Amino acid sequence: MIKSAKKSFEKESNPLRLTIMFLAPLLLIMALFVVSLIAWERKNIDENQIADLRDVARAFFEQIMVTRIWNSQHGGVYVQVTENTPPNPFLDDPHREIVTADGKRFTKINPAYMTREMSEIANKHHGYKFRVVSLRPINPSNFPDEWERKALTDLETGRAKEAMTVFRGYHGARLFKYIAPIQIDDPCFKCHASEGYGHGDIRGAINITIPMENSDAIQAMKIRRSIISMTAIGLLSSILLSTIVYYLARRLSSEISKNIEQEKLSAIVELSGATAHELRQPMTVVQGVISLTEKKAQDGKPMTQDEMDMIKEQCVRMNDIIKKMLSITSYKTKDYIKGKKIVDLDGSSSDTQKD
Repeated sequence: MIKSAKKSFEKESNPLRLTIMFLAPLLLIMALFVVSLIAWERKNIDENQIADLRDVARAFFEQIMVTRIWNSQHGGVYVQVTENTPPNPFLDDPHREIVTADGKRFTKINPAYMTREMSEIANKHHGYKFRVVSLRPINPSNFPDEWERKALTDLETGRAKEAMTVFRGYHGARLFKYIAPIQIDDPCFKCHASEGYGHGDIRGAINITIPMENSDAIQAMKIRRSIISMTAIGLLSSILLSTIVYYLARRLSSEISKNIEQEKLSAIVELSGATAHELRQPMTVVQGVISLTEKKAQDGKPMTQDEMDMIKEQCVRMNDIIKKMLSITSYKTKDYIKGKKIVDLDGSSSDTQKD
């Protein structure tokens, strides 16, 4: 990893910038992972909410069915006629009403009538509603709505054993609706023998509606806790990851700096060698001309103009070489002067001469 990073970031030696380069994509991936985890957790919370409401509705349904079976096994029960409990006009029974010896009127409560009254009590005290629905109702109030009609069709054809949905009520509040079938059993034939049903046929269904206000509040609290916990885990993980990446970036930066120093030193050595080679030739020419001039002076001969021009030419050449070297070094090493080691060329050359 370090070797490949050297090639990509060989000009980068700041550990903070290296940390940002490496950390940015990692943090982005972590953020996407945390967001995905929160979305997945929210989906689970939503599914669990529906499952809990379904279990509650099933429990209500079973309790209602037990009560209805008890009622039908006894052929209905009689209660005193009141303003809130008038005789059932849809009950075709010669004994629908009876009068006691002291003149009190009683009316028979069959399972359907009892279910309606239980629903009124549950709605008044707890907000729950349930009612009997049928594709062939005796009571017009038991006609199904569009969703109930489709659910009843699925129940009667065996495509489903139960159905549920979530919808918005009149005031915008969410409601959970559950429906399960009512099957014809032996006690049912006391009232429905003439309707052509057979044993096990589906007479209708019980629709249970549960307000989701409390459930939504609990769900929102769970979602908030999930977001807070996932975010906290993400932040702690980010801090830990940042610390690790910064530590590795410092090590990488140190190695990059060492390589840069070595490359600079190699460049200086190569430049020094090239400069020495370029300067040696004109210096050799100048030394040769000077030696020749000294011999001629001993013989009393003066220096010629050509010899003077040759010395000037080689001096100009050496000056050009030195200018080029200064231009190169001032451009290349300008960024490396502060806080960096500078090679002592005089010391190095003297050591080389001793060797």
